[in-house]
Amino acid sequence: MSTKFHVAFKRRNGNLHVITQGDFDGNSAWELVNLLHDQYDGQGEVYIDTHELREMCPFGCSTFQCQLNLRRIPAERLFFEGEKGCEIAPKGSRVIVSGREHRCMCNGNCAQCPCREKNHQQHRDTH
Repeated sequence: MSTKFHVAFKRRNGNLHVITQGDFDGNSAWELVNLLHDQYDGQGEVYIDTHELREMCPFGCSTFQCQLNLRRIPAERLFFEGEKGCEIAPKGSRVIVSGREHRCMCNGNCAQCPCREKNHQQHRDTH
């Protein structure tokens, strides 16, 4: 188990919510796969929060996609929250990217947000 990875879960409204933190490597992938296989009861959907993942090892992403049993947990019931979800989401699952990337919940528009200038530059480039 990677000492730089932590995973936790909770159940809410019949769904399984998984929170991941740290670096995602091969060991992390196995830890996440084992948690999903152990905790998914065949009901509801699975939401995996990837907002707090840092370094994404390609081997870890590949291991997760190859070892997750999609007969046991259908891809259409998997939802990955955050941009890092794009790297680990198996085919047929969904990735939800939202403004939560900013801890202040401003989507990069408040004066204190370090992404403010980047967002304003992108806005100017698209108009």
